[in-house]
Amino acid sequence: MKTRKILYTLKDYFLGILCRYQADYHADKKAYKKAIKNYTLAIKAKKDDAGLYIDRGCAYLDAGEPLKALTDFNEAIALNPSDASLYSNRGDAYAEMGEYDRAFKDYNLAIKMDPKLAYAYSSRGLAYQETGDLQSALKDINYSIKLDSSNPSAYINRAWTYFELAEMEKAEKDFETTLKLEPGSADARGGLGQIYQITDKPDQAIKQFSTIIELEPNSGFAYNNRGLLYQEKGEIKKAYQDFMKAGKLSPHESGVYNNLGLLFRKLEGQTKTAIKAFTDALRLQPNNVRYLSNRADAYLHAGKPRLALKDINNAIKLDPERGLYHCGRGMANFALGNMEESLADFNKAIKLEPPSAELYCNRALVYTEMENYTSALADYTTAIKLAPKCASAYYNRGAIYQDMAKYALAKFDTAKALKLDPKIGEDLQ
Repeated sequence: MKTRKILYTLKDYFLGILCRYQADYHADKKAYKKAIKNYTLAIKAKKDDAGLYIDRGCAYLDAGEPLKALTDFNEAIALNPSDASLYSNRGDAYAEMGEYDRAFKDYNLAIKMDPKLAYAYSSRGLAYQETGDLQSALKDINYSIKLDSSNPSAYINRAWTYFELAEMEKAEKDFETTLKLEPGSADARGGLGQIYQITDKPDQAIKQFSTIIELEPNSGFAYNNRGLLYQEKGEIKKAYQDFMKAGKLSPHESGVYNNLGLLFRKLEGQTKTAIKAFTDALRLQPNNVRYLSNRADAYLHAGKPRLALKDINNAIKLDPERGLYHCGRGMANFALGNMEESLADFNKAIKLEPPSAELYCNRALVYTEMENYTSALADYTTAIKLAPKCASAYYNRGAIYQDMAKYALAKFDTAKALKLDPKIGEDLQ
C-alpha cells in the first residue's frame, strides 16, 4: 500500500508539472486548473510535503487566485519555516492581492534569511515598480540579475521598469533577452509590441502581436492592440475583425468597446453603431471621462446635442481641468444655440489647453454668430499664425471680410483657402 501511495503521488505530481508547463507556455487557464487538480490529488496522498503546497500555490497564483495561493504558502511555511524561498513566494501572493506592506515584509525576511536568493530581489523589485519606486526597483532587479543572469522573470521585470521610466532602448533590450531565455513569453512580446507602437514601427508591432496570437489564440489583449495598429494604418476591415475578436475574448474589457466606437466614428454612416459601442464601454466603466467625451462627440455628430451636453457635463464634473471637455461642451452649446455658454466654454478651453488653431477657429464661429466680427477676425488671425495651412481659418475670415465689404482682403483669403484646399467651399456648405 505504501508503495502504491508513493507512486500515486509521483504520478499526480508530474501530471501537475506537465499541466502547469502547458498552462505557462500557452496561457491556458484550463491547464492551470488541471495542474491544480493533480497537485491536490498528490497532496491528499502526501499531506506533509511542503513542495507540493508550493507547486499548487504557484499554480493558483498563475491562475489568478492569490488567496488560495496564500493558504498553500502558509501550509508550506508551517511545514518548513526555515526555507527562505517560501517567504518570497508568499510575498508574491500578497503583492498580487495589493497588500504591499505584507509583501515587502516577506521579501525582506526572505532576503535576510538568504542574502543570495536572486528571485526574492527580483520580486521585491517588481513590487517597488508597482508601488511607484522605480529607482529601488532597478536596484533590486539589477542585483537579482547579478546573482542569477539566467532568470527570465528578472529581465522582464527590469524591462517594464525601464518602460515606466520611458527608457525604451533599455526596455527593448531586456524584452529581447527575455525572449532568448523564454521564447514563448507573451509578456515580453507584448512589451516589444507596445514599444514598437510608441516608436512608430507599426509593422514590427503587428508582427509581435500576431506571434502572441499564434501562441495564445485567446489573447484579447493581442487582438485589441493589433486592431489599434491596423486602424492607425487605415486597414479598417482588419481592425474591425480584431476588435470584434477582442470583444468576444474579453467581454468585460471596456477599452475594446471604446476602440470599436472610435473605429465606427470614423466610418461614414456608422455614428449610431459608434454610440452603441461607447455605451457598452460606459456600461462597464460608467465614470470613465474619456468614454463620456467620446460618446458626447458621437451624439453631436448624430445631431443629438442635448445628449452630447449631458455626457460632456458628466465628464467635466469628473475632470473639470481638462480643456478638451470644455471644448466639447462649447460645441454642444453652440449646436443648441446657447452662445453665451458656448463662448464661456471656449474661453475656459483656451485657458486650459495649449494654443491650437482648432480652439480659436471654434471660438471665432461663436463670435461670428454673436456678430462680434472684430473678435472673430482676431481669433481667425491667431489660428492662422498657429497653423499657417489652416484653410478653414482663411475661408471663414474671408467670408467675414466679404460681409464687411473689405473685398480685397476677402479675395486674398478665399484664394489662399482654395489653394490650400480646393474643396473647401464644398466641405463647409
